[in-house]
Amino acid sequence: MTKWHEAILSKLDGYSGFDIDFNDDHIIVSCNNAESFDISFQAFGSEFQVSFDGWHEHFENEEEALNCFTFGLSQECRLKVTKRGAMECSWTVQAWQGDTWVNDTTTGLILIPFWRPKQIEYRHNLIIAKGS
Repeated sequence: MTKWHEAILSKLDGYSGFDIDFNDDHIIVSCNNAESFDISFQAFGSEFQVSFDGWHEHFENEEEALNCFTFGLSQECRLKVTKRGAMECSWTVQAWQGDTWVNDTTTGLILIPFWRPKQIEYRHNLIIAKGS
């Protein structure tokens, strides 16, 4: 097992409220709350990709990628999803700072059904410390 596998699995060991799928090059965490989003960590040689549903970020530094992954499971993170009709078109990571949500980065599709009504959904993950 690689260093990043061990780091993620050891952090998650003290919590519940999610399912894990993993193999040699990825881990996917799916939280069980209705408003949740999947978080994945993938390794491509010496590069890493962290994804929150349709949003993703590439990292060359393993520690930065692990910090991003952990952030996605925290209460300080939420995902703003923009839909056109039923189609998800963009995903913005937001961070809780002080008393407000602040946009960080956005991943979006190029071709979208712009004529359909725009809807915004907010998603967040809830994991529970074991013994709580």
